Amino acid sequence: MKAKSLLLTVLAAALFTGCSDSEGDSPDPSMIGRAFLSLSLQSTTGPSTRATGSIEEKPGSAEESKAGDVKVLLFDEHDLCLGVVPVTGATIGNSDGVSNNNPLAEATDAIAVPPKTAKVFVVINPYTTGWDFTEDKVKNKTWDEINTTLTDAKAENVATADHFMMVSEGDKTTADKGALTDVTTNVKIPDGYTPEKIETAKTEAKGSPAVVNVDRLASKVTVTKAAEADFTIAPTGAKFTFQGWELSVTNKSVRLYSDLVSYDNTTGAVYRKDKNYLENEQPKNPTELRAAFDYLKNIDDTSEDIPEVTRASAASAYCLENTMEAKAQKLGFTTKVVVKAKYTPKDIAENTSYFSWNGKYYTLTALQEEYKNTASGGLKDDLPKFLHRAKLMTDDVFNGADQDAKNKVVEDLTAEKFTAKTGIIGRYCAVRYYHESVCYYDVLIRHDKNVEQKMALGRWGVVRNNWYSISLQSVTGPGTPWIPDPSDPDPTDPTKPDPENPTGPDIDDDENDAYLSVKITINPWTFWTQEANLH
Repeated sequence: MKAKSLLLTVLAAALFTGCSDSEGDSPDPSMIGRAFLSLSLQSTTGPSTRATGSIEEKPGSAEESKAGDVKVLLFDEHDLCLGVVPVTGATIGNSDGVSNNNPLAEATDAIAVPPKTAKVFVVINPYTTGWDFTEDKVKNKTWDEINTTLTDAKAENVATADHFMMVSEGDKTTADKGALTDVTTNVKIPDGYTPEKIETAKTEAKGSPAVVNVDRLASKVTVTKAAEADFTIAPTGAKFTFQGWELSVTNKSVRLYSDLVSYDNTTGAVYRKDKNYLENEQPKNPTELRAAFDYLKNIDDTSEDIPEVTRASAASAYCLENTMEAKAQKLGFTTKVVVKAKYTPKDIAENTSYFSWNGKYYTLTALQEEYKNTASGGLKDDLPKFLHRAKLMTDDVFNGADQDAKNKVVEDLTAEKFTAKTGIIGRYCAVRYYHESVCYYDVLIRHDKNVEQKMALGRWGVVRNNWYSISLQSVTGPGTPWIPDPSDPDPTDPTKPDPENPTGPDIDDDENDAYLSVKITINPWTFWTQEANLH
């Protein structure tokens, strides 16, 4: 496996307040106050240097791994920012994301850091309209003041081709060390400011680089339908055609650095704490839900457009990190995939329209006949409710006492009166209408697939720099004619706390310079697979 490595050597000349009588003992005046940087981004073959345990990793593509604008934030031992080291003009090795040493990595010169530098935080490809990492914006600020959350953010802000934002991953071995990398043993201070001693300090620093791993802020999701020979359709005689997929319940907020959370994890796997991680931080009503998350929305009127669900099989999409404490793992807050397909039950002509009621499937003619033969109750009540909600029966007729008027509406129904929007507008009724067999399925995204206990921490959610590959394996029935949307739950159905039983949203420093070398590694994606059976 290839591991992206960014060798960042932060070295510099010292500032002098006096001068020597011997010209040979003074540094080049052009070096005074200037910064130099040695940067080498390279990829090596073989196993990753990270302790990955039993997790699977996959390298990022060239578009996902290119390092453009690189900034190193410097902190003292009290987490106060001393300044920023910008890195430009680096030639990045293996930037095609596939072949080795193409192009070859080239090192630049070196720069300096304040002697009080004790910790660093690395940012690559910063989001230009979000966080501001210019020196005047971060210097003399604490880490807590810098580590802010962007709200109303979009995945494309941190995940566009050749511009994936990446930041330090933090210390995975000791949770309380947090986001900043300790570099106290890597900072080299000259024991005198002659050119020779400065060069010695530079050499020592470059020989002892601080290692910093960086993660992409985005999560990645891929959905693939199994090949026809491997895809099971049940019951026998039913027909299924995959039409597309899309993400839903995606977070609108993203923290610069999200704290690591301890849990009973797969070795090498991590879970993190986003802005709305705790149950009491989660939105409480539909308005708050839609402010915090992006949902695929249903329509309520024929004048509205049905959201597109057309992403192809094997295609990938990116989203912002979305995590939850164990008891907050509920449908309204859990990032998921919505699959669009055509499912036609056996004994119904493929890709034609049909109804479902009471566990059975009907053509329009068969449904009308069943209604006619029902004396009272059952379909006699349920069909008018659907037609009224779908706006195929007026308020006057539905609310009136004239049963004959209701019967007449049913009798006069024709296929032309039903459209692709009918079953969506008429959602949450006992009678369901599938226009041309179109339906939608929910696939909630599992994080750590080895967490087997229901509602255990780390089981659900999407974490930065993790890639979730979902394989659709089978289908056992039609989904819903409407888009499953937890911000618009069925008011007649009680909510449940477990995403495996989804129905509603609440289902549960200025001194002389010292020298430092930093080696930055772009982490490969942590890769998870998930098989999904549609039903």
